[in-house]
Formats: sequence, C-alpha cells, structure tokens
Amino acid sequence: MTKDKKPYHYDQLERSTVRNTVEIIALYLTIGILWIFLSDLILGVFIQDPELIEDLQLVKGISYVLLTGYLFYIIIKKRMDLYAMSIDDLKDVVTKLQTTNQTLTSLEDKLYKLAYYDELTGLLSRNMIVKHVTDHIEKDPETILGFIYLDIDDFKNINELKGHEIGDQLIKMVAEEIKTIAGSPHVVGRLSGDEFVVLITNQLHRQQMIELIRRNASHIRKSFMLDNEEFFVSVSAGISIYPDDGKSYNDLLKAADMALNIAKQRGKNQIVLYSSAFNETLHKHTEISNLLFQAIRNQEFKVHFQPIVNSTDYKASSVEALIRWYHPTKGLIPPLEFIDVAEKTGHIKDITWFVIKESFKQHKLWQKEGFDLDISINISPRVLNDPNLIGKLKDAIKKNDADPSRCIFEITESAVLEHLDETIITLQQLRELGIKIALDDFGSGYSSLTYLQRLPIDILKIDRSFIKTLTKDSESDPMLKFIIELAHYMNLKVVSEGIEYDHQKQILSKLKSDFQQGYYFSRPNLADELDKKIFKCK
Repeated sequence: MTKDKKPYHYDQLERSTVRNTVEIIALYLTIGILWIFLSDLILGVFIQDPELIEDLQLVKGISYVLLTGYLFYIIIKKRMDLYAMSIDDLKDVVTKLQTTNQTLTSLEDKLYKLAYYDELTGLLSRNMIVKHVTDHIEKDPETILGFIYLDIDDFKNINELKGHEIGDQLIKMVAEEIKTIAGSPHVVGRLSGDEFVVLITNQLHRQQMIELIRRNASHIRKSFMLDNEEFFVSVSAGISIYPDDGKSYNDLLKAADMALNIAKQRGKNQIVLYSSAFNETLHKHTEISNLLFQAIRNQEFKVHFQPIVNSTDYKASSVEALIRWYHPTKGLIPPLEFIDVAEKTGHIKDITWFVIKESFKQHKLWQKEGFDLDISINISPRVLNDPNLIGKLKDAIKKNDADPSRCIFEITESAVLEHLDETIITLQQLRELGIKIALDDFGSGYSSLTYLQRLPIDILKIDRSFIKTLTKDSESDPMLKFIIELAHYMNLKVVSEGIEYDHQKQILSKLKSDFQQGYYFSRPNLADELDKKIFKCK
C-alpha cells in the first residue's frame, strides 16, 4: 500500500527547514574550527609561556561560547523576523483571498440573479422560463404544460402620460398580482416591458387547464392607485399548450404570441387559446396585404355613409363616412378584415385620403340638394401624425371647394396617445382651419381624464360597448350618465354609438346624449341608397 503523496506546499516547507538546519550546523562547525585554529595560532604568536596559554584556554572557551551565542542570536532573530514577516504576509494574503472569495461569491449571486431573475419585479427572467420549459419537456414529456403569454393593454399610453417611473411601479403591482393569482406550483416570469409568461403545471387534462386559466384571469382586471390617480388595468393573453401547440419553447411562444395578437385585434381585455386556424388567418392577412396594393391602384373602394341623428327630433345633422372594399372576384371585403392590415402596411394613408376627397365631393352634392349636414371622417393615426397633413388638407379643401367648418375629423385614443404633444399641436391646427374634432370609441381604451382635459376636441363619441349593456329593464346607467354630464361640463357634444333598439334610444335621450348613431336609425350605405327623409334640411 503506497503512502499518500504530500501536498506541494508541505514538501516545499520540509525541504526549506532541512536546508536551514544544515546551513546553521555548517556555520557552527566552520566558526568552531576557525576559532580553535586561529585562537591557538594567535596565542602562540603573542604568548610564549605554556602555563599562561593553558590558563587562557578557559577564557578562550568562554569567549567562543559568548561569540557563537551572539552570532546565533542574530542569525536566529533574523530568521524569526523573516518568518514573522512571512506569516504576516500570509495572513494578508489569506485575508485578501477571503475577501476576493466573498466578492466572487457575491458577484456570482448577482450574475445568477441577473441571468435568471427579472431585476424590476423579482420574477423569473426569460432564461429561466426557457429552462423550465426545456426541463419539463426533457423530464416529463408526456405531461401537458400550459404556456400563457400576456401583456398589459395600452401600457404604452401610461408610460407616455405618466412617465417610466410610474410605469415601472404599475408593472411591479401587476407582476405581484399575477404571481398571487397563479400560485404554486405554477411558474411566473417577465419577458420584457409589460410582457409576462405563466407556466401552468400539474394539470391532467387540457380542458381542466383552460378552465383554470379563464377562472382566474378576471382577477387581473382591476384598478391600481398610482401617483394619486386610479388606473384601470386589463390584460390580453394568448395560450398555447404543450405538446399539442408546440414541442419547444420557441414553438410555444410563437403559438401563444399569435393568440395574443388575435386577442388584441378582437378588442383587447381577452384571453385567446391558440388554434391552427390562426395560421390561416396570418396567411389571409398576407393575402389581403398583397391585394390592397392592387385595390388602391384599381380604385376598388367606395365610401358608405351612416347618419348621426339629433336626440331631440331624430333628424340627421351629420353623417359618418365609412370605407368599403368591393373586390372584383371576392366581392365585399369587410373593414375588419383589411383596416388593421392597411394600418400595418401603410396603405391606410391612401385609403384615408380617398375617403376625405370623396366625402368632400359628396358633401357638395348634398349641399346643392338642400341638406344641412356635417360630414364626419375617420382619420388614421398614420395620417394624423404625418407632418404634411395640414398642407395636403389645405390643397384638398381648395381643389374640392370644401367647407371645413362642416367637417368633423374622428380620431381614436391610440392615435392621440402615441405622440400626445405633437398630436395636440396638429389638432389645434385642424381647428384653426375650422374642422371640428371628435374623440372616437371613448371608454374602450385608457380613457383618462388627464389627457381629456388637454385635448382640443369638440365631440365625444361613447363606445358601443357601453350601449350594449342597456336592457329593456334599464332605467339609466350610472357610467353613461357620468360620461355625458362630464362631457357637457367640458362643453363637449356627445354622440352615442351602436344604437340598435328603441329602449337604447329612449335611455340615451333621457340621459341627454346630444346625438345617436346606429343600425336602429340607418345602416351605412352608398349616398344614393340612403333614406334622405332622415336628413335635416336647410
């Protein structure tokens, strides 16, 4: 059995000790020999008396002891001092090593947290979410895994209005809410910005998982107090499920992201489960994008008009211009199928200007027929934020001999909030031309009183979602009443959209909504096909 080999530093210390011992012994022997030889030689030269020399041998011996003792004292002291210095140096090195080790450990912890935990919310980071999904697939490939990809609706608007500090506070609050709702053993992480992921585990059946998600999702929709202001927050979410919708993190994220986009397109504040049909939708969007280019060049669009009636006599004092697409082979393509695509591709600019010019022409014809009407036109965010808008609009007014004072531009909250300060300047310039401004779909988005006070608008259009809640048994609606009274207090006219039944008309009239619009009065139609009996005459 062989002996264990000594560590290098012990072996080195042993060799050093032996070497020092040999050096001292050699020095001692050398001094002793030299002392005996030289002292005898010196005594023989200077003293001739043998008895005296014999007597001096004792003195010589004592002197040798004293001399060697002193020499060894100096040598040993120097060696001890050197050892003491070495020990102190070693202590310093050990202390520095300990400090360095602590620093490295702390740095390692920080790097780990940065790599696997979100710094703002403390939730898991993208890397850790990827790891959880990958581990689940590798270790438990037969068990389903729910992948929920969600973000805060219109969060960018809050950042624009209140600043990133308030936005970060809101993200932390929402993150805590999601974490509480999800609970153990489910996993919650933040990908970036206002985007979160929840992994639902330990569920036996797909339907069981879907029911769990939908049951808890409503709890996220709530109001938060920030900077002494109440913010109502809703989320949109897309769900994909392993292994049906994907067998890797990237596949599950892609499927959930597609479902999330569908949720946004459907009006936000929704949860959508991924379906393979979404791929067909994406293909259709691509097809629509290609067809739009041809449609603009071939002038396949027509403008329909829908009357907006006064709540006192139910006569139309204005009409809203609405785009319709008649494809030569596909027939009528609904706006819901192409407006969003047109916005993303930029084709909406050409479409909007087509509507503006056609509306100006039709308004002139109605004026000649003796109808007293304003004309309301939806303005795309891309057009509203175009720096050439005012110049091009002046040209269009001049070429069509249009009366800008009879024109209303409808804008959406999203168009306003994307570039709030610049938009306010543009709206002021439009009003200087005589054009009235209507804020469309009020109540469907952020709807903050903060920006409502700042915007130079004339009309507030209440979103149809408020009208849908009115039943035959409804006498009134506190929220509608509040919005209408607030608008009147701010000297704004109110248009209620989506009137489909008589009881809705009666309630809105009772609440003193200035104008009403919806299928109950008239569907959108070509100008020649509208029932002009509803029009207000001069």
